[in-house]
Amino acid sequence: MKKFVNLVLIFSLPLVIGLISFEFLLRNITNDYSYKRDYLDKNAKEIEVLFLGNSHILYGINPEFSSFKSFNVANGSQSLDYDFAIYNKYKNKLKKLKCIVIPIDYTSMYATLGDGVEKWRAKNYTIYFDIKNQNYQYNFEVINGKLLKNLVRIKRFYLNKKSDITCNKLGYGTAFNSKNAKDLVETGKTASKNHTQSRKNNLSFIKNQKSLASIIKLAKQKNIEIIFVSSPTYKTYYEKLDADQLNNTINHIKEITAKNENAHYYNFLKDKRFIASDFFDADHLNEIGAKKFTSIVDSLIQTFEINKFYLTKK
Repeated sequence: MKKFVNLVLIFSLPLVIGLISFEFLLRNITNDYSYKRDYLDKNAKEIEVLFLGNSHILYGINPEFSSFKSFNVANGSQSLDYDFAIYNKYKNKLKKLKCIVIPIDYTSMYATLGDGVEKWRAKNYTIYFDIKNQNYQYNFEVINGKLLKNLVRIKRFYLNKKSDITCNKLGYGTAFNSKNAKDLVETGKTASKNHTQSRKNNLSFIKNQKSLASIIKLAKQKNIEIIFVSSPTYKTYYEKLDADQLNNTINHIKEITAKNENAHYYNFLKDKRFIASDFFDADHLNEIGAKKFTSIVDSLIQTFEINKFYLTKK
């Protein structure tokens, strides 16, 4: 028996070494998550406006067009619990923070990353942001991605010298360009269907209520303004949304902001200032729309700053 165990160990050793090496190679590929973590580690103390949230903010807000020192920490499918986790992690380093912008979209109250189809993304927060997760599998790159895709990533980074970073220096996602725009009719139909959740199970809604309350409470303690926005979408998307899901979401955020003086809500979902040429697909802006949306949100923040200035003087 002892001989058998020794043989198993001998033959298993190369596999174990191979997996460890593979994990090491994957973790050292620079990506949007590691870039944003490094940026916050180095520059959090100078940030005045922090943009959190999902892909609607990732591709919809470009801090290059903000009049404040701001940074975009949004990521694809990033839910409210991770918005809170990131803010909570850096709360004491954000010495000059004045405002946080967070999306409250059609899916925001009815979905969390951990319960969705893209739950594999949770490993990016565990590995690169050191945000703990009860699911141990999210501690590893090697078991949270397809083998072929990971091999391509390794080849591209180590041989072709190309990283996985797809954002600009201030965190804005550059992949959704107007030159590669998608069909607005088809993407509207598909996205609205995929984003409509079953409301029979209110567990996600309850989780998101708690996350919202935690974000607002922490911001209030730090005297930080929060702007919640429903991001612009095209009519082929918003015309197909479930009325109950949408109304429940909007009514809840209106209710919670009415009770908290540091929290504000603005609904741009059907904003007519955004036209077809502003969109990459039916629910995401392109670089043209992002410039427009950033300027609009920036104006709101400026208004709050002016009001606070006069209130302080009085």
